[in-house]
Amino acid sequence: MNIKHTLSEKVMEYLLNNEGKAKISSLEIIKDDVFISLLGNNTHGNQYIPDAINKGARYIITDRKLEDNFIFNKILVVDDILTFLLSTAKIKRNIFKGKVIGITGSVGKTTLKENLKYFISQTSTVSVSIKSYNNYLGVLISLININLSSSFAIFEIGTNNFEEIKNLTSIIMPSQAIITNILPTHLENFKNTRNIAIEKSDIFNPENNPNIELLVLSQNNTDETYISDLALKENISNIITFGKTNNQNYRIEKIKKIDDKTFEILIYNNTTTYKFEINKNQLNRINNILISLIIFVYNKLDITTFISSTKNVELVEGRGLESKIFINNKIINFIDETYNASPSTMRMCIDEFSNIKTMKNQKKILILGDMKELGEEALGFHLEILEYIITLDLNNVIICGELMKSALNKLSKKDLKIELMLNEKLIIKYLKKTLNNNDILLIKGSNSSLTNKIGKILLKKGEN
Repeated sequence: MNIKHTLSEKVMEYLLNNEGKAKISSLEIIKDDVFISLLGNNTHGNQYIPDAINKGARYIITDRKLEDNFIFNKILVVDDILTFLLSTAKIKRNIFKGKVIGITGSVGKTTLKENLKYFISQTSTVSVSIKSYNNYLGVLISLININLSSSFAIFEIGTNNFEEIKNLTSIIMPSQAIITNILPTHLENFKNTRNIAIEKSDIFNPENNPNIELLVLSQNNTDETYISDLALKENISNIITFGKTNNQNYRIEKIKKIDDKTFEILIYNNTTTYKFEINKNQLNRINNILISLIIFVYNKLDITTFISSTKNVELVEGRGLESKIFINNKIINFIDETYNASPSTMRMCIDEFSNIKTMKNQKKILILGDMKELGEEALGFHLEILEYIITLDLNNVIICGELMKSALNKLSKKDLKIELMLNEKLIIKYLKKTLNNNDILLIKGSNSSLTNKIGKILLKKGEN
């Protein structure tokens, strides 16, 4: 008997017949999970196998042989982990009978995914990729972890280089595709937004995705119009556009303030007007709710349920989530925008900060970090952000990061209200000294910037 072959079949069968079992971090392992032991930046996952087994992992998958003292019937050694995961993911995709939605775009993918999950879960069963699992490994894990009995499965499809959308789409094969927007992100490799548009269009190219039947896309700039033209040439069955002009299938007709926390939204679609209420903190993310409505209408889901749910949409960690934190034994209102940043989302965040109304003796502080992966135009984008802050005459603005520093040095104006601080200890010290009970702190920057590190420190340890 070939024990290795039998174990391989057992592990694959277990992953195919269960949901949410594949984990790449031993910290997340619970009883009956499967630990995927991968090579990390500093160590190999094999170092954490004993911990995974102690936590109750049913199986381990690794590409490195182990010492004889390990439990042989739990540990599958393969030549290439990604090849094994790909084979398993493709089988699971082929046997999944629900509707598959793929989301790509420059910004807003994770938030839209979470919003769609929330809305669809009110009426149907839905599986979604966790966190921002939108690269090759993340997509494989997400596919393997879906519940085969779900009516819907939603996946993010990310890219920072050419042909990544093509490769991921050919694995996921979404029947319904959403392109949130085309904006200047990941310009180090793509160079310009037209190349980004071409890359994103691979999600509906029938050569990569013969399952495509619906395309939902924004129409707010020339690159997004270019994608629409490509879709028409590919004869996609259903193309639904949304935007600001009257010739789009869906548009926001009216936004009416009900009170300080609530807004009424009117969305128009041909002869139908949909009216619902949202919380103020969703105004900058209104397109996500609009896209969710489109998916509801297309899939003939209960619109009454959708409308009754719009006020309860939650914010996502690192993307506007509000929480109370302690800094120097004082309670601070923290708005966490530290997951990522682009020129467009940075400007939206600054507008949000500018519009925050404070009470008597209440301060608000804005901390902005570098926007990464903007290529040759990076300095120019950062300079535009600083100039925009100056036009708004904002107080209590701190910037950090080398790109922000270089942009600040380009400004010729004196007596600026912008402060530069280049390390987290200095910033934390400033916050301890400056903030008082009930003050407001908003932090925004790219995931790999200093602001992300500061956000994690504040959320995890308060002022430490």
